Amino acid sequence: MKKLHIPKIKAKPKDYSKLPWTEVLRDTYPTHKALKIVESGVPIEELKDYLFAENLVDFRKAGLITDVLKNELGIVRNDNEILLVINVPFCECKCIDCKRNLYQRASTKDAYLYYFDALMKEIAQAREIIKKKCYIVKSIYFKGNLLALDEPELEKLLNSCAYTLSEVCIELGNLKFVSKSKLDIIKKFNHARFIVNALTFNTVTLRKLCRHYEFKDVYEYYKLIAKYGFDLTINLVVGLENEKELQLSRNLKLAIELGASCIDLYSRFCPNNVKDDLTDPQGIAYQRHILEFANEFLLKEGYQPYYLYCTEVNNGCFENIGFALPNKKCKLTEDLVCKVSTILGCGAETDSVIVKNLHKTRQTLTNTYDFGQYIMGIDELLDKKSKFFN
Repeated sequence: MKKLHIPKIKAKPKDYSKLPWTEVLRDTYPTHKALKIVESGVPIEELKDYLFAENLVDFRKAGLITDVLKNELGIVRNDNEILLVINVPFCECKCIDCKRNLYQRASTKDAYLYYFDALMKEIAQAREIIKKKCYIVKSIYFKGNLLALDEPELEKLLNSCAYTLSEVCIELGNLKFVSKSKLDIIKKFNHARFIVNALTFNTVTLRKLCRHYEFKDVYEYYKLIAKYGFDLTINLVVGLENEKELQLSRNLKLAIELGASCIDLYSRFCPNNVKDDLTDPQGIAYQRHILEFANEFLLKEGYQPYYLYCTEVNNGCFENIGFALPNKKCKLTEDLVCKVSTILGCGAETDSVIVKNLHKTRQTLTNTYDFGQYIMGIDELLDKKSKFFN
């Protein structure tokens, strides 16, 4: 019998020009709208299919929303728990579009010690507030570059905010501040998580950002952090400086090889940058494509999404997602994104926020962004803060 020739049917390319969330879920926090659907009577177990069938949401995005919402519903909201946020605003080089007030440690000279003294005053007051209000310190977050401090100041600072069972998170913009002696000091006080704002490992892109180093220059510092057993979060930007799938794939593979238990993906720019929205239809479609590529890549590697929010909502509506290995999510990042806990901010460019979850209220007191104004106005700030938390 003559064998029949059956032509293969080619899969139709996915149309990334369409908004995957649809208008129903188009929001900075798509899970907030999904929660209303669950509260209307749709079981959470059926939410993925419901969003796909009834709201015409892209099936992968429906799954993403459902997974993140399940995690959000499990978050404990205790008004007695707080985040202690401490800013050490030093860097070696700042990205070209960064809007943070960061200072070169070498150029601050005597001002470095004046800033440290002012910071210690504010932390001393924070301890009194915590004691008076019977707060439980859930997480301690060192913004900026804690390791830019000299060893005596580093040990003094850590000693002043050593709270039992608190998650300790240390932001790192430049790994060249890492040294064995400083990691020894941190290990002595607590197990910590390092949050590295890598953004990319691509040399060409790093140069465009005015980061004057290459991946090979900082590789040894990543390995040193891993040797101490610290947890590691690596922040990467999807679509940064027109990086394509090849560069993104390499970034994700390197982050996994370096031992990142959390990989946070930001769309087009990190939270500290300000750029115009993407309006080119082809650019929007491609950004959606590589975001899906990144999401699928990490899901296949065993990472799970635990937070989600969108940027450029009026145009592309691109997702920013936190991925974590099972039972390894960063509670601090989850808390900050979901706006769960009261925040006690210390240092320039920090906010103190009183959160009342039952009443759904938030009050904010913002410290000055300026390094010098913070030092000169510390006594006035302490007076304001005392009244704020009274």
